[in-house]
Amino acid sequence: MASIVLSFVGNQDPFANTDTEGSIVSLVRHLLAQNRSIQRVVLLYTLDTRQNAIDTHDHLTSAPFHLNAEVITLLPVDDTLSHDPVSQFLAAQAARYAIDQIKPDLAPEDTLECNASSGTPALKSAWGILQAAGYASAMRVWQVRNPQKMRPGQLQVFQDDVNALKNEFDLKVIKQQIADYNYSGALANLEATNLSTKSIVALLHYGFYRLSLDFDRAFSCLNSLSTEVDPQWLQEVAPLRQKDRQALLKEAYFNARIKLKNRKYAEFLVMLSGLQENVLRFLVNERVGLRISSKYSDVETSWQQIRQAEQGKLYQHLQHYTLPKGGMLRLDGSIGRYVYIAILDYYRQFADIMEPIKELNAYCDQRNASVHEFVGISEIEDEAKVLANLRKVIKRVAGTPEENPFDRLNQQINSLLALPLSSGGTSLL
Repeated sequence: MASIVLSFVGNQDPFANTDTEGSIVSLVRHLLAQNRSIQRVVLLYTLDTRQNAIDTHDHLTSAPFHLNAEVITLLPVDDTLSHDPVSQFLAAQAARYAIDQIKPDLAPEDTLECNASSGTPALKSAWGILQAAGYASAMRVWQVRNPQKMRPGQLQVFQDDVNALKNEFDLKVIKQQIADYNYSGALANLEATNLSTKSIVALLHYGFYRLSLDFDRAFSCLNSLSTEVDPQWLQEVAPLRQKDRQALLKEAYFNARIKLKNRKYAEFLVMLSGLQENVLRFLVNERVGLRISSKYSDVETSWQQIRQAEQGKLYQHLQHYTLPKGGMLRLDGSIGRYVYIAILDYYRQFADIMEPIKELNAYCDQRNASVHEFVGISEIEDEAKVLANLRKVIKRVAGTPEENPFDRLNQQINSLLALPLSSGGTSLL
């Protein structure tokens, strides 16, 4: 295993005035004692520490270290930082630049060993800032204690891991993405953390596929982990895979609510239109008993059923039906939303939901304008009323909607994400 040592150079390198070994030398000694191979040493110096850098270079190439001079790089920081080594921003920039210089030569098994005990406070803190930002995955930050001030039981050289803080930063971002039902975004960020587990990844994939209405893939990504995840998720997706109409309608209802919550208004109207058409078809086919097909090849058969229904009275009703903006129904060709609505209007059993259905239908017309005429949609008027109407219609065709299953899914994922943090101690934020 190879180590690449990075450090700013301080006034106490390679030795303090008391002949006490400086932190860079102590860290290299510690790593060699751990049987680490020192592949490279990068020493960043200011104008004031240039000679210290040269002396440190010479010391590391002599006994007992005998490092090859070619593996030690002396890297001056820019003049701005050199004259003002108290700027954390400039210090972090310099540290990042040093890492960028060696990144192309890094092997997967190499580790960056960063000394956070040399230089000004700003220079020392730069490595921890980069680690907390996740700038380099294989990175360890080291602290070196002054041996003159050590207490009994303390280690002189120890790892100062700020990954716990990074985890909390990452977790905050991922949790917000989950709250927004952005499962693909959460997956992408999760890959760059150490919070990932098979169960969390599988549930995020499940959420993404289920929200995309790809129920077979939602099932497949959990099926291999059936003993490790809550069985409710496979149970819920089963009727959706079997194309159960009522389950699909309720699922589309929750899907539409999510799009509205996230202000994806155009997508919401598309989902609403599909939901409206399927609700109308379900009511006419299942509750009225007319087997009307959406296939073009079955159009004439469907119209024949309509003409014969109720001894012809239903068809007479359609012939005299007036559309909301005036005009009459077209009683040939494909059977659209307005024909379905007119059919339901004939039956008193649907009187309680006809007004909500008609009000929702106006938004379906808005969707058509958006798609076919490039009309922008930046808000939904009477949003609360739209949701109330939608809920009332879904309650009639599929039963009262319970809690959104995606909210329950989010709660479970968040619980799993919290486990690594809870096992690691108190939150830092």
